[in-house]
Amino acid sequence: MWVKSLSMIFEATLDMLKEHAEKSGIDFEALQKSDFRDEYEQRKYSIRNDSGVILAKQYGKMVKQWVDSLKEKDAVGMEIRLQNEMFRDCLEVIQWYQYLVEVKFARALMSQKDEEEYQLEPYDSLGNAKLLLVSIERTIGAWGYMYQNFTEDEDKILEILVCLQKLRKGVEQAFPQAQAFVRIGLDEG
Repeated sequence: MWVKSLSMIFEATLDMLKEHAEKSGIDFEALQKSDFRDEYEQRKYSIRNDSGVILAKQYGKMVKQWVDSLKEKDAVGMEIRLQNEMFRDCLEVIQWYQYLVEVKFARALMSQKDEEEYQLEPYDSLGNAKLLLVSIERTIGAWGYMYQNFTEDEDKILEILVCLQKLRKGVEQAFPQAQAFVRIGLDEG
């Protein structure tokens, strides 16, 4: 029963899209036959291969390696460390943003390209870039705690911090207005 209802909703939505396209002077049938998929795939490929996105992906892998090595070196010690609220909070921040950084960087770049193509004011791109900068700042703070408490891993943690600094600079270069962007409900006084 629900499948039939869903099918009817899709048909009605498609009809509305066709109607809106006609009113806007868009040839809906030609749009369906276009190379839109190829253009989209090309854009996705260029963003996936952007140096900032690659660096963000590398950061995610570095975090995974460090956390995995920490668990492997001392599983019991890891359980004891997790009793420490500050350690637990910092680890949570690090793991929360571990992959988000890559996703948000890619999203900001995709939005930036869309905004340029359609001559829109930068909004989504700057919002994602601002979130990215906030994420990097929070993550750097959490790694600072780890650096102070894991002297045996200083070199690895410094590599991670350098990677985060490069990411921050990359975001600031790609989105110079991001730091000043005001996210409604989050950055307001």
